[in-house]
Amino acid sequence: MMHRLLDRQLQKATDKTGSLDLNVLLDLVSLAYSEYELDSRRLDRATQLMTDELEMANEKLRQSLRDLRENGLRFQATIETLPHGICLYDKDGRILEYNRAYLSFFEIKGFGDARGLTLVQTLEAAGQRVSASHDRLMLILEYLAIPQTGHNEAEHIWPSGRTVRVSRTGVEGGGYLDVIADITESHLARATIERMANFDSLTGLANRNLFKKRLADLVVRASTKSMAAILCLDLDRFKAVNDLYGHATGDALLAKVARRLVDVLRPGDLAARLGGDEFAVLMEKINLHQDAHRVAKRLVSHLSAPYELDGLEITIGASVGIEFIDNPDAAPIDLMRHADQALYAAKKGGRNDIAVYDAQLHERYLHRQKIEADLRKATAGREFFLVYQPIYCVKSGRVCGYEALLRWQSPARGIVSPADFIPVAEETGIIEEIGAWVIHKACKDSVSLPEDTTIAVNVSPVQFRSRSLVSVVSRALQESGLNPRRLEIEITEGVMIGDTGQALEVLRALKALGVRISLDDFGTGYSSFNYIRAFPFDKIKIDQSFVRDLGQRSECLAIIRAVSGMCSSLGIVSTAEGVETEQQFEILKTEHCDTMQGYLFGRPAALTELNAFETKTVPAKVA
Repeated sequence: MMHRLLDRQLQKATDKTGSLDLNVLLDLVSLAYSEYELDSRRLDRATQLMTDELEMANEKLRQSLRDLRENGLRFQATIETLPHGICLYDKDGRILEYNRAYLSFFEIKGFGDARGLTLVQTLEAAGQRVSASHDRLMLILEYLAIPQTGHNEAEHIWPSGRTVRVSRTGVEGGGYLDVIADITESHLARATIERMANFDSLTGLANRNLFKKRLADLVVRASTKSMAAILCLDLDRFKAVNDLYGHATGDALLAKVARRLVDVLRPGDLAARLGGDEFAVLMEKINLHQDAHRVAKRLVSHLSAPYELDGLEITIGASVGIEFIDNPDAAPIDLMRHADQALYAAKKGGRNDIAVYDAQLHERYLHRQKIEADLRKATAGREFFLVYQPIYCVKSGRVCGYEALLRWQSPARGIVSPADFIPVAEETGIIEEIGAWVIHKACKDSVSLPEDTTIAVNVSPVQFRSRSLVSVVSRALQESGLNPRRLEIEITEGVMIGDTGQALEVLRALKALGVRISLDDFGTGYSSFNYIRAFPFDKIKIDQSFVRDLGQRSECLAIIRAVSGMCSSLGIVSTAEGVETEQQFEILKTEHCDTMQGYLFGRPAALTELNAFETKTVPAKVA
């Protein structure tokens, strides 16, 4: 190359005559060397730039490698902190990456490096034979059988008893990623929540929710050949236990009731607590109606036997209503309502009884529901009023008091008999509001009557047990200004049944207010004489059934004579009810009855009509 360059420069320095001009040649050579040095420097610079770029690229590569190693360590550190087991497999099932938690799920601890090994090889290298036990072999086989493409999940029970969920996801290019999570606590929590949703926490029995599900299932499968039955149960006198001994004792009693209930039932029958002291039973696969009757009788018998609780002997009762399930088209809610109606009939029949639903029960139930609805309207609409029946004093020969009697003037029904609405008012609790109104109204009305007359007010056993009676009476006396000695509270022996101690406590509190206490309908209950011995009543009213049969049944006269004599001996006023004839009057007068009450002395009348009775003596024929 240099020779060609020199040859070109010689040619340029030679003129046309062939003479060589040395000065021109030197200039050309000098210029050539200058250009060469310039090119050389350019080349060196380009080379340096390339070298620098290569060095930068190498540094970036080295940094990337360092970052990759750091990220790998960071990734490994991250997955090691996770509670879940994580393992990445290649397409041949060999381990690429994993964390210790993954191996711990297979009870592998302190093992070296599992990378490049399959799970089975890892287990064997760790000294664990896959076929050491049937459970372990099945576990590994189930684990390996999970599909390796897409996303799949499976739950397994580990030999340790833990429940685990395996999530397997296929990765691009082959292989798959496994994530293993311990869900034992989650399962337990779910089971606890499910139990809370379907079982009663106090008794352990099914709750209303589970009962409704099982009932719906039974109805679908019901037929005349596959009959079932609902038994609705209600505990009698349970409220008295709660009121007397407290809710802790009541809860303990309910738990014992539940155990007895389960003991009576057949395998497969479902017992449920619907709420409070209400229970129900689903009997499956009964062949005859008598099967349900037999179980119901055993339930009444077992649940009514005495209970021992912390040294106390408590006796309650049970009533049962039965509805049969033999129609797959029946509505479960209707069947439950029918069983409730049968239960209501059983309780109304005297408690500790059993009743089966029929169409007549439904009609009576609808009638009762209508009365209840009308009663609530009547209470709000002030449809009640009082009438007063005179009480005749034999000794003074004049009216000495009145008994307040409740009446209902219904816009739709007219005048409704107390016998028709008082039982419904008692069963629904409306009687408490009505009874309080009666006491207030009677006290207010009595202020306008002569000072020497008394006013008697009947108190329902339900109202008596409400614990508010004493405060109601006290407030009525204060607001009306009535002298407490003019007020008589009439009770029947029904208030004493169940919890005599509490009843006596209320009676003493009423006496402390200054009011008088009368025992009504005396002679109709087997424990009447015991009650007189337990509490100093001011008056005893002989039931009208004995007065009505005077002269026809000798035992009636004997009972009246015994009661009248007893009252005279104890300083208690005796009153004969239902006196309608002069003959009855004469006999009762001869037997020393102190006061009398009945149509012979006047029918119940409004307050404005009472003046006619104030000076009225015995009818002329009697006088």
